[in-house]
Amino acid sequence: MRVCKSPALGGKKYVCQKCKHAHFVYFGCGNSRCSICQSAKRVQWINKLHGELLNVPYVHLITTMPHQLNSLSRAYPYIMYNILFRTTRNTVFELSNKPDNLAAKPGLISILHTFGSDMKYHVHIHSLMTFGGIDAEGQWQYPKRKKRLCPHVDFRNTFRKNFIALVYKYQATGQLILEDRHIASIEELKVRKWSFFVTKPTMSTDSIELYPPAGRAGLARYINRIAVTNSRLTYLKETKEVRLVYNDYNNQMEGKPAPKKTKVIDPLLFIHQYMMHILPPYFQKSRKYGIHASACKKKYSQAIESKLRSNARTIRTVMEIITELLKVPTLQCVKCKHDQFDIELVAPDKTYINTFLTIPRNRAP
Repeated sequence: MRVCKSPALGGKKYVCQKCKHAHFVYFGCGNSRCSICQSAKRVQWINKLHGELLNVPYVHLITTMPHQLNSLSRAYPYIMYNILFRTTRNTVFELSNKPDNLAAKPGLISILHTFGSDMKYHVHIHSLMTFGGIDAEGQWQYPKRKKRLCPHVDFRNTFRKNFIALVYKYQATGQLILEDRHIASIEELKVRKWSFFVTKPTMSTDSIELYPPAGRAGLARYINRIAVTNSRLTYLKETKEVRLVYNDYNNQMEGKPAPKKTKVIDPLLFIHQYMMHILPPYFQKSRKYGIHASACKKKYSQAIESKLRSNARTIRTVMEIITELLKVPTLQCVKCKHDQFDIELVAPDKTYINTFLTIPRNRAP
């Protein structure tokens, strides 16, 4: 990520055929955690998702890990994040299997987030859940209630029970080592109300659009990204501080966007907060369950086929995505505005990182 969009990765040289002005476009690192590369990947993700959604109502579900377990989550991120994923899936399936709720298998697309708008450590999962599912006979069934799968208290209690059970299961296998303070926190959480959020079911895709109509929050804006984008950051050279713009949800009025607030952070503290949100290597932060899982798609292909959206979108090319993000034509000469170029490949500059980036020198043993 340090050499993203720099000569170190190479790129392409665009020479205007009219005025011969040269313009360099360097390659990105392609890392999903990179604040520069994440925008294009997010657009690719949402366009791929549109082709997989069914022509049925969906709800937006948010399940949260209690903050009392943040220290345990930092110590064992891979295990605790997996526990949150598995608890969300198990809770939805357990409640959906009950005859008085749904008695069918729903679909679930879940994405892990470890951050809030102000970059604090806040582990939660955003899920798109089908409002209904396929029963044992392969028929589509809707929940018995018009606006929710089950009573909220049932979801909270089931989620809490499943989460705590998985924590102790991993402890029994030796994969989690619980200190006395962790056990005390878990025992305290057994009688507390756990936080979760769910929207009303809707057939509209506005809730997941990257660029939804005015006044509607798009789920895709904060899916498949990490912590913060460059547009919300400013480095103050005079005071050597980082200024972060974030949404103040505590003072948000209903039906209106959250007001903006600014906080100033020491650069080293900012780097520390940013690094907290980098997931463990090879961790899959986006997962699909139920009828959205690949195995179930094959099993229920005939039943799902009639429910597929007829207006599924094709995945756009990177250049089309960049054009939409920048709101400018694909490429024009900055001097004469001509749009015809001769393109040359620029090899990576292997000396760039040592010339322009300061790397701490290791001390002798």
